[in-house]
Amino acid sequence: MNSEANKEETHSQPAELIDVAICGGGPVGLSLAYLLGREGIRVRLFEKRAGTTTLPKGQYMHAQTAELYRQWGIWDELANKGWPINKSNGQGYYVNIASGPVAQVRANMGSEEDYKEKWAPLTPVYPRKIPASDYEAAICRKAEEWPNVDLNFNRRVTDIQEADTYLALEVRDQNDGSPETVRARYVVACDGAHSFIRNRIGKGEDNGPAFINQVLVEFEAELDHSLGKDGFFHSFVLDPRYAGWFGSKHPETGSWRYSFRHDEDELPHPDVVLARIRGALGEPGLPIKVIRTYRFDYTTGLLRRWREGNVIFAGDAAHWHSPWGGFGANSGIQDANNLAWKLNLVIKGAASEDLLDTFEIERKSKALQTVKSATYNSLHYQSIVQSALVGEPRLYTHGEVSEACQQFLQERMKPHGDNAVLHTGYQLGTVYRSDSVICDGTTAPDPTLKDYVETTIPGTRAPHVWLQTGDGDTISTIDLYGGRFVLVAIDEAAAWQEIAAGIRDTFDIGLSVADLSGRGDYQPEEPKFSRIYRGDEAVSMVLVRPDGYIAGRFRGDVQRDGRRFLHDAFRQILGKDAASAKEELAA
Repeated sequence: MNSEANKEETHSQPAELIDVAICGGGPVGLSLAYLLGREGIRVRLFEKRAGTTTLPKGQYMHAQTAELYRQWGIWDELANKGWPINKSNGQGYYVNIASGPVAQVRANMGSEEDYKEKWAPLTPVYPRKIPASDYEAAICRKAEEWPNVDLNFNRRVTDIQEADTYLALEVRDQNDGSPETVRARYVVACDGAHSFIRNRIGKGEDNGPAFINQVLVEFEAELDHSLGKDGFFHSFVLDPRYAGWFGSKHPETGSWRYSFRHDEDELPHPDVVLARIRGALGEPGLPIKVIRTYRFDYTTGLLRRWREGNVIFAGDAAHWHSPWGGFGANSGIQDANNLAWKLNLVIKGAASEDLLDTFEIERKSKALQTVKSATYNSLHYQSIVQSALVGEPRLYTHGEVSEACQQFLQERMKPHGDNAVLHTGYQLGTVYRSDSVICDGTTAPDPTLKDYVETTIPGTRAPHVWLQTGDGDTISTIDLYGGRFVLVAIDEAAAWQEIAAGIRDTFDIGLSVADLSGRGDYQPEEPKFSRIYRGDEAVSMVLVRPDGYIAGRFRGDVQRDGRRFLHDAFRQILGKDAASAKEELAA
């Protein structure tokens, strides 16, 4: 960036100064627009595409992303979208599809209800496979509900300049090329793995392997009797002549997907595509109608600094990787959820700029796990397959592999599936450590891909517990969170209500109190609530951040120390200096 934008236009009226300009209208940018719009922040979003995506990508919706959709009113909108579990159940491995699977990894061994019950102790929702076209459109509709959010599709950001007190974007209409100057206090780059903003002003990247020359084919064919009957979401073909994968039949269009590597500059000839699909299926005479064929590449890397002044990077603009594991959109939406409340408080003057620095500190640790895991999944799969196919002479002559090969595959695909398909720990077990978390001397479980341990140790996701309302309805603690701080009163709720009122006035922030003491509006499910929230250490209060993560918890004498504890906690989180904090407490 440079300072040319300091030269105010003398012959035209300067553009209106908005709070946040978002570059990129995928799921990350749209989620951020929704969250900021909910708080009254003036937002303009710019996306070069004509609308939300129509591509068959990004289908795996993780449990914690589903929790956000539930909070935003999107979960119910998507109830009839996507694939049921019997059509999206893990991964199958074939020499060719007609010969049947030789190894498999299942997400669930029972019915749809069994799958839901498997997740019910941990979350009010569950992971699902839903096309990005459906959930992007749903987020877009929600963002459009806020009058202070302006979504601009068919608009490409072509320049960014830094002025003394704002950032200037040049935005061009994709149809006629007409330019517009946009002035914003903050710019958030959510413009993907090939981010224009990152390439323009990013200060260094750490790159890993590239997964290039991938071809994806959408096609129509009668495959319910073969590819469809096993119910895998991804079906991998091992025969090196046809190596690639098939995706499940699209629940609305009825089309199928086949992807493979093609190391040539031009897309393969249609006859080559048809021969390859038929060979992978093991049905040489099958009628097939190709809808479209296109190329895509995946690279791997992380941006070293996620903030350059008032420009912030999120989603694939900050961390990019292969799609194996379905991490991309989920990780990016969690970025937006982490950043939105911090940006909101800073813009409104309730927090110092230092709060924004905790975004990178907290989310980069997750991004490291994400990038490493996606890279491992991609390369590990290749190593398993190549090892299994060594010494298999009947592979080419008869389309068969030995029992030893099948056993090798099954043994090694099971732990591989924990990383690539199941990963409950990745979905719910994120741990944050920063100045936005009040440590209490306890240590949160180390985040792993597979395992998740429910806890209220500061820095972890506030766990799900079912609650009965005074009206007899059942809700989740997850439904209480999102948008503001929530003080979960486990004991002495009246005292915490009084303390919270003073904190709201002192810091001018949103803070609600959820009385879960058993004597208020909510009756928590026992014994889980006492085991998880109260614990063995007589916790009387848990403070939950607007993103649903635990900021701190209190043990001790509420009447004597509760106000000071909560005051000091908010002073640390919001970045208030010691002098002003002393005055606030005295007042």
